[in-house]
Amino acid sequence: MREKFRQFMIGRYGTDGLNQFLSIASIVLLLISLLTRFSLFTWLGLVLLVLCYYRSLSRNISKRTEENYQYYALKDRVGRKFRGLKDQWANRKLYHYYRCPKCRQKLRVPRGRGRIQISCPRCGTQFIKKS
Repeated sequence: MREKFRQFMIGRYGTDGLNQFLSIASIVLLLISLLTRFSLFTWLGLVLLVLCYYRSLSRNISKRTEENYQYYALKDRVGRKFRGLKDQWANRKLYHYYRCPKCRQKLRVPRGRGRIQISCPRCGTQFIKKS
């Protein structure tokens, strides 16, 4: 039986990080649907599960690899955002964080210096804020 399954999977994509995420998300949605009795979660969970199996059994390996690459790029972007917020929260007693009014660059200035003129390193805009 194991050999038959191995023969069946030859040339197919298999699992990757996106498939793991889809399967976990589908299980969570199905559990939520059991608790809330809301059928939308059931359908969303089933759609994600079917998509997961479709990707696993697909023979278009290059397209599935590209999808997985895009998933990891998005995951890294979101992770970077949360790490930045975590660092900002940890340093909240030492620094103030402001955004440049022109280019929206995030700037960090030390606390307790009174009213200071902040100069944006990206665009050169100068503005005054309390630190």
